[in-house]
Amino acid sequence: MIAYFPTAYPDELLYSQLARFYTKSGYMTYTFAAEELFASKTVRPDMDFINSYTSAAVQAITRNMPMEAVIEKHTMFPCYGRFLPKERRQKAFQSLVSMKGNYHNLLPISQSKNGKVRCLRYCPACTANDRDQYGEAYWHRIHQLIGIHVCPVHRCYLMDSSVMITGKATPSFKTAEEMIPQAESCILADNEIEIRVAVYMAEVFRADVDMNSSITVGEFLHSKMAYTKYRSVRGEQRNIALFHADFTEYYRGLPRNWFTELWQIQKVLTNDRMNFFEICLMAMFLDITSDELVHMELPEKTQQQLFDEEVYRLHEQGLKYPAIAKALSAPYVIVKAIGEQRYGTYHKPTKSSLKSGMKPQNWNQIDENTLPLVKEAIRQLQGDGTTRPKKVTAFAVEKILYFSSKKISLYLPKCLAEIQRHKESQEQYWARKVAWAARQVEDRGVTLTWRKVRDLTNMRRRDFEACLPYISDYADSELVEQIIHLL
Repeated sequence: MIAYFPTAYPDELLYSQLARFYTKSGYMTYTFAAEELFASKTVRPDMDFINSYTSAAVQAITRNMPMEAVIEKHTMFPCYGRFLPKERRQKAFQSLVSMKGNYHNLLPISQSKNGKVRCLRYCPACTANDRDQYGEAYWHRIHQLIGIHVCPVHRCYLMDSSVMITGKATPSFKTAEEMIPQAESCILADNEIEIRVAVYMAEVFRADVDMNSSITVGEFLHSKMAYTKYRSVRGEQRNIALFHADFTEYYRGLPRNWFTELWQIQKVLTNDRMNFFEICLMAMFLDITSDELVHMELPEKTQQQLFDEEVYRLHEQGLKYPAIAKALSAPYVIVKAIGEQRYGTYHKPTKSSLKSGMKPQNWNQIDENTLPLVKEAIRQLQGDGTTRPKKVTAFAVEKILYFSSKKISLYLPKCLAEIQRHKESQEQYWARKVAWAARQVEDRGVTLTWRKVRDLTNMRRRDFEACLPYISDYADSELVEQIIHLL
C-alpha cells in the first residue's frame, strides 16, 4: 500500500511526479520503489508516457483524477496522438489508459535527430518560479516538445539536463529539483519566428484533445488552402511547388528546422506524416489559429462545389460561358463542361430508369464535344511549369474527367488519337519529370544536386540513369549538361 503520493503540479510529467514520490518516500534503492510501482520491477520508467503499474500505484496516481485525465494532462499524448486518424487515436489512448497493448506502435513517436540523444529539458525561469511557488522544481511537459527550443512563457532558451531519454540509460528516477542547478541565468531568445513557433506549439499542445473528430489533418490543411494561390481556381489541384517555395522562405530563419523538403509537405497533406511540429508549422504558415487547429472543421461545401454553383448562377443570369470564364478566371472549356453538367461534378442529376430501353448515343458528336476537355486534361497532366508533370494516359485523362474506365478507348476515337499523340515511354516521362525538377531547383536560386532532384521526383537512381538519353528533348543544352553530371 502506498501511504504518501504527491499531487501533480500543472503540466507536470507523470515521470516527474513518480520521481518526487521516490525521493520523498525514503526508499533505500530504486529497485524497492520499482517493486511497489511497476508490474515488472525490471521495467525502465517511461518519461514521455506511462508504464504498466501495480494496483496500488494506479490507485495512488488516480487519487485526484481519472487515468484518462492523467494521460491527457500529464503525458505527451496530446503531442503524439492529437493528429492521428480517429480509430488509431482512440486505440492508442485506450492502450495507454488500460496499460495494455503496445502504444509505441500506434503513436508516431519521433526519433532522435542527427543521432543526438534526447534529454529532459527545462527553462531556468520556470524552475525559479516553481521553487518560489511550490518549494521545488519539476519536469514540465511543454519543455519536452520536439522542435521547440524556447520557453513559450519566458521566451528564453531551454536547457538540456543530464537526464537522458533513451532505452540505453540505467532505470532510475531523477527529480528536476536535484538535477537542475539552484541558480542559472536565462538566455533570452531574439529570433522572432522561433518564439512564435514555440508559443503556437504550446497553445496547441495545452488544448484538450478531440477524441471523436473524424477529420484528418491532411484534408483540413488542404481546405485551408482554398482561394489561395496554392490551389487552382476550381480548387481540385494544389500548386505544391509554389507552396513549398513560400513555406521554406517563411521559415528560412528558423534554426534546427528539419521540415524543409517538398516531399515531407506532400506526405503531411496525404496523412502519411503526422508529426506535431511539422503540422504546427504548416498551420501557422496558413494563418490557422491554434483554436482552429485543435477544433478542426471542414466547410459545408468545397471550393470545387462552390465554383460549380457559381457557374450555374451566372449562367442562369444570362451570362454566356466565355463571359463566365473571364469573370472566374477559369478555362472556357472547363466552365462550359460544368455548365452543361459534363464534368462529373457533385451535382450530377440522378439517372432515371429507362422504361423503353437504352436510347442510342450520338458518339460522334460526344467525341467532338469531349475533345476540348481531353486537351485541357492533357495540359493539366503535363503541368504548367510549377506543378509536377504526370504521364499522359487514357486512364489518367478519364480520371480527371470522371469518365468510366475505357470509355475513351471504346467510344471516342478522336479523343483517343489526341492522347496517343502525346504518348511517351516511361523513360521519356522520367526525363520530362527530371527536367521539370531541375528547373524548379534553378528557379529557387540554389545549387542543383541529385538529392534535390530525387526529392522532387521521388525517382530511384537506376530510373534516373535510364532516362538520361532523353533529357535533351526536354531541356536546353546548358541544363542538360548540369543534369548529366549530377551523379
